[in-house]
Amino acid sequence: MPTAWESRRALNLVADVAVAASLQLLRSTTGTAEQRRYDLLGGVPEVVAYYSDGSAALAADFYDDERAAANVSGPFTSDLIVADRTVKLRRAIAWSAEPLFDGDDVLAGKRLAEVVQLEAARPYRDTITGNTERDPQAIGWRRVASGGCPFCRMLADRGAVYTERTARFSAHEHCHCTAAPAFVGYDGPEASVQQYRASRRNRTPEQQAQLREYLKEHYSD
Repeated sequence: MPTAWESRRALNLVADVAVAASLQLLRSTTGTAEQRRYDLLGGVPEVVAYYSDGSAALAADFYDDERAAANVSGPFTSDLIVADRTVKLRRAIAWSAEPLFDGDDVLAGKRLAEVVQLEAARPYRDTITGNTERDPQAIGWRRVASGGCPFCRMLADRGAVYTERTARFSAHEHCHCTAAPAFVGYDGPEASVQQYRASRRNRTPEQQAQLREYLKEHYSD
């Protein structure tokens, strides 16, 4: 049975292959910038959809393995959760294609890699967090950080469990963190107020400044 870190490495491999396929598609486009953008809008969503299914399946297998290892009572089969993000994905692809109008394929590739990596990894995290909401034996989920980033280290610190349904998995560009379920009997602490606050989608400028100072004080290398 793979550990959380081994499952994270497997997810990173899936995301890396998705990025490579998308960059190959970018390199294969020809013609005007408008035509190349059109081709990306047609092809990249298919790439993301293919690897999103693999990402979600990987998470579902990991969830079921973790549940079995926790030896909790009651049957449960995890669902694959792949959200329909067609509109947001197309907007992100159009954004990544903007540098093509200036002849900058390098920047376009960098942007496209950011978009695809995030989108390919999202179903894994959504499958873990979504199934913890359905499973009566799950108390929440915890973040498995990849190390390095102070923000991610803070959100994962102490093996904190996010039990509130409103908690979101906050991810940045090239974020390689994953989620793992926590079941009844898990002895880790609940996420702190600071961890919950930092995971919010929208933060005021004052909250952003406070978070930067907090990370600098507690998580700087």
